[in-house]
Amino acid sequence: MVEIKNLSKDKLGMVVAIVGLPGGIEPRHEQLQELIKMEKVSSYEIRGREVIFYFRGMKESQEIQLKVDIIARIPGKFKAPASRVYLYYTDEHKKWVDGTTCDIVAK
Repeated sequence: MVEIKNLSKDKLGMVVAIVGLPGGIEPRHEQLQELIKMEKVSSYEIRGREVIFYFRGMKESQEIQLKVDIIARIPGKFKAPASRVYLYYTDEHKKWVDGTTCDIVAK
């Protein structure tokens, strides 16, 4: 689950959320496309182990929750790179969150 909240009382311009994924897993591209069709995100891209979500803006105190389906591909213990969120034109003001860990067990 990806959760983003506008902590200010102001509307925000374009917001970027970069979500780090642990190794051994990958997102379902079809489901990411569904998020665009449902207008939960404006667009996305994948770079290595990160999914980058773009939002055209956020209302004051708005909260966004995204369920991102993943597929486990490689067994092992992995840690994701840190995730972060920021306004598109002020990337020097990022809010960072430690990466999560996961254990993938082969059947």
